[in-house]
Amino acid sequence: MDEWDAPRGNRLSDSIAAIARLFPHAVAEVADETGESRLSVDFDLLRQELSGELVEGTRERYGLEWPGKRAAALCATTPPTARFREVEDESVDRASTGNVFIAGDNLEALKLLRQTHAGAVKLIYIDPPYNTRNDFVYNDDFGPSHSAWLSMMYPRLLLARDLLTDDGVGFVSIDGNEVAQLKLVLAEVFGARNVVATIVWVSNLKGRQISGGGPAGTHEYILCFARNADAVTRFRGSASDLHALMPAVYRRAGYAPKYDAKGPYVTKNELYNTNSRFNERTAPTMVFRIHYHPGTGEVRVTDIDDDTEFEGFLTALPHPNHRPGLRWHAWRWSRARVVADRDELEFDVSGGTLRIRTKVRDVDGMTLKDVVIGPSTMSGQRDLDDLGMHHLFDSPKPVALLRTLVAVTTSNDDLVLDFFAGSGTTAQAVMEQNADDGGHRRFLLVQLDERTSPRSDAAAAGFATIADVTAERMRRAGDRLRSRSARGHVDTGFRMLRLEQR
Repeated sequence: MDEWDAPRGNRLSDSIAAIARLFPHAVAEVADETGESRLSVDFDLLRQELSGELVEGTRERYGLEWPGKRAAALCATTPPTARFREVEDESVDRASTGNVFIAGDNLEALKLLRQTHAGAVKLIYIDPPYNTRNDFVYNDDFGPSHSAWLSMMYPRLLLARDLLTDDGVGFVSIDGNEVAQLKLVLAEVFGARNVVATIVWVSNLKGRQISGGGPAGTHEYILCFARNADAVTRFRGSASDLHALMPAVYRRAGYAPKYDAKGPYVTKNELYNTNSRFNERTAPTMVFRIHYHPGTGEVRVTDIDDDTEFEGFLTALPHPNHRPGLRWHAWRWSRARVVADRDELEFDVSGGTLRIRTKVRDVDGMTLKDVVIGPSTMSGQRDLDDLGMHHLFDSPKPVALLRTLVAVTTSNDDLVLDFFAGSGTTAQAVMEQNADDGGHRRFLLVQLDERTSPRSDAAAAGFATIADVTAERMRRAGDRLRSRSARGHVDTGFRMLRLEQR
């Protein structure tokens, strides 16, 4: 049940729950007259959301506060001042591609995308500038500090929420300087229960040998959030691919595949619930006898106390429960499901005893773990080196890291958004994953067209802006993929759009 939900029939609670689903950042815990906390609407924030005006309020509420927060929130509600202009001569296969690259301020871009792509994005990945106490270009007129970084992120996350599908998820790469603050901001924007996971990425196992006290840093974080956690399925990937990428984290598949009329499957667990707390007292409807005919495949079920025998059938009783006063473990499936989905059960009659196991059709499937060891900052640099783009971008994320996130959260023609595109790793990851599994995912990237440093390798190579580096990386990755792909056509093009003032 959603944290904002309350028992139906309470008009006030129902109204608060409805507001929270639309504006989760406007509902929070507040203290009542007795000091007890309860959920309540912050009408100052709600009025600001609905009116587009800066509203100052003094009401105490649970959450992360910083100077400039309300002004930052207002940035998400003001109308866009820019528009998209397509640049045909910088596009690739513009007439047929489903991919888009936008050069310009991502705050303005997100405002425009909310008008055209609301509820359309399955996966968001962003690698925002880390707050290393240096100035960063996304200052939005706020001074550099924790407050400046939060004020930069807050309106962009508010806009990004509106772009996600109901089952959409997002990932944010971050280091230790702002991970705690970012998690609180994500909880406010998306709802605390929709902050799904904190993934630890061991980006440099040797450790960063820098001066100062404490240990050498080896890892960063990837925070995962969702539009609606209840609609998000497990992050399932290929066990063989995950093992090849991270052998220290994932074992090889240990189950030999079997085959039936529906295709391959593996069996791992018997049908009974291994937790003895589920038994004839706590789950009486899940405790019954199962009868199976080896010759015909027919399945019947009867009450646990019904000792009726059927000719030619073998009977399976629930697993014995060794807790005092109890007899049985419950089954994991209901009576109706056992009968209706009997083809998804394996009935083992060896040795005269009937054992029932569930079939797993996803024979190579494995759930992603919340630690990533393998793809490193060095492998991210090698990805660029392989494209002949040596030292053109600092600390690019590895393609293998992004491909893993794409593979476990998207399929078919899902849309992937990255509005801090940087070197363009996300675009390459989407194209390569499509080439690998035959998908038709599309990417939508946004990168600020900030000037390259005059003394940088990128400037020396003729790239005037970071966005120019991003676009060139996508072109080169696409060219290489077209020359190597054996899966037929893969969309390696993109429409190039630039933001210009109205």
